Amino acid sequence: MVLPKRIRKAMKIIHICTYMFVLAGLAGCGGTKDGKKETEQAGQPKAAGNSIVFTPQQYQNGGIDTGKLPEHKLVTEIHVNGKVDVPPQSMVSVNVPLGGFLKSTTMLPGQPVSRGQVIAKIQNQDYVTIQQDYLTAVSRMVFLKQELDRQRELSQQQASPLKLYQQTQADYSGEQAQAAGLAQKLRLLGINPATLTAGNIRSVINIIAPITGFVSQVFVNVGKYVNPADILMELVSTDDIHAALTVFEQDVPKISIGSSVSISLPSLPDKVYPGKVILIGRMLDTSHSVMVHCHFLKADRNLLPNMFLQAAIRTKPHTTIALSDDAIVNYEGKDYAFIAEPQKKQIRFNMVPVTIGTKQDGWSEVKFADPTYKNKVFVTKGAFAILSSMKNSGEGD
Repeated sequence: MVLPKRIRKAMKIIHICTYMFVLAGLAGCGGTKDGKKETEQAGQPKAAGNSIVFTPQQYQNGGIDTGKLPEHKLVTEIHVNGKVDVPPQSMVSVNVPLGGFLKSTTMLPGQPVSRGQVIAKIQNQDYVTIQQDYLTAVSRMVFLKQELDRQRELSQQQASPLKLYQQTQADYSGEQAQAAGLAQKLRLLGINPATLTAGNIRSVINIIAPITGFVSQVFVNVGKYVNPADILMELVSTDDIHAALTVFEQDVPKISIGSSVSISLPSLPDKVYPGKVILIGRMLDTSHSVMVHCHFLKADRNLLPNMFLQAAIRTKPHTTIALSDDAIVNYEGKDYAFIAEPQKKQIRFNMVPVTIGTKQDGWSEVKFADPTYKNKVFVTKGAFAILSSMKNSGEGD
């Protein structure tokens, strides 16, 4: 049966369209396979555990640098505890050399005092006796001096025995010593022997503040008898206040006179006081530590003796293995670095834990649990890019 020409032409067109549709479907299937290959070649680096593999192109795109562990000169900080202290000459215990009853005082702990200020009054009738004895000795000295001169002239004229002249001379020397001793007692009492007369003898003496500072403690009350060995009160001057730090023996060789110190106090959390080392102890105590004294470069009235403090002492510069901040990452609370190892035409990066020591100016001292790591090639730049790729690869899986 012969179909009409018009029908044969229509069927030919249908065959052609069907063939093209099949070809398009096959092309689509082939495109999916090729696209998968391209994805595998240009996709994310392959990660396994704490390792990840980069192609040379991925290595270059990540801005990564590698090399041997570099050495860098760093200054270590030693963290120690201590207290605010004052030198012995800045802390004075006030006493009464010859004893007496405390007649009056207005001093309270924490009260400021000035050098030469009257801080207490002491009364004792023995003070009157000392003044009387001194004035009597001075008067007798005047008489004996005149008698000595007279006996000298008589002795020279042989009108008086030499023995009498010698006796007068001995009496005068003895009275002179007596007056000198009493004068010293008067000075201990704060009485000037040169201005003492019969008209200004007194039973009450003034206790004068020997330094400018504040009262730290008061040990007596009005009416109490104060013995010469008793402490009336303690005065402290804060003009030369310093920090006394406890440094253990292994850290002593690392510091020197003039080392910089940063001092902070728990009671003053918003302040940091600069200082420098002025004295290093030379004998270890029972805890195998020495006392290191530091001078405050900037002090204020907030610093009080015996306040607890913490300090960071900057040590002598030393050369150590270090990595820059670009070579260290922190992941899940731990610090890591990357070892670079060639793998055929690719590069494998192994993430290894690292212990951070001293940090300074973007460099960190590093220590590894495995000492052989020091001879490996490490990532010196771009560690964060490697960690990001490792995380993204893990999420894709």
